[in-house]
Amino acid sequence: MSTNNAGMVRRRFLTNSTKLIGGGALALTFASAPGVLRTAAAAEPSDIDILNYALTLEHLEANFYVEGLKRFNQGDFASAKSLKGFGGRVTNTVYDYFKIIRDHEVEHVSTLISVITSLGGTPVKPCIYNFGYNNVDGFVKVAAALENTGVMAYDGALAMIDSPDLQTAGATIATVEARHAAYLNLLNGEVPFPNAFDKPKTMEQILVIAGQFIVSCPA
Repeated sequence: MSTNNAGMVRRRFLTNSTKLIGGGALALTFASAPGVLRTAAAAEPSDIDILNYALTLEHLEANFYVEGLKRFNQGDFASAKSLKGFGGRVTNTVYDYFKIIRDHEVEHVSTLISVITSLGGTPVKPCIYNFGYNNVDGFVKVAAALENTGVMAYDGALAMIDSPDLQTAGATIATVEARHAAYLNLLNGEVPFPNAFDKPKTMEQILVIAGQFIVSCPA
């Protein structure tokens, strides 16, 4: 696999806790994940397995942002209660920044599909999701949960990757995801960079968390 292709391989992963989401997420489990990923998580995953793991999470994130930005417009963000204290300089740019994050996630999905296919693998399909938010305030909370957990997920996956090129790509992706998380933490009134070290999560842990938002997946 070329360094250029590896450099396009992507990142980001998922959801934190129902505590952050206000109880709106579905209380589903690890069983919600696509079968191929349940098998991979229980065994020794190949690089293709890990890329499909990333793609599962990227599908979820891309769908989250696409859905939310169709549902809410710039005015909805500007009038959100949770953003009131920031003033117009911040609130007037939030919607555009969310569009940038959305575009990142959509690009990540298309890139992962291309790379998995080029390696002879079969990309996993998107699932049906329920994110549980009812307004912009809830949407921003879920976004922060997704991005923070995504950093932990990628940190946990790096050690499992055999390809040095993919490990390097993962490290560069993780730093970008951490910037997303810091911005979203700030919007939620949290410390943008709360810890000196991020805590990695295993594939099993991340897929259980992701299952909270998954209604069903293709076989």
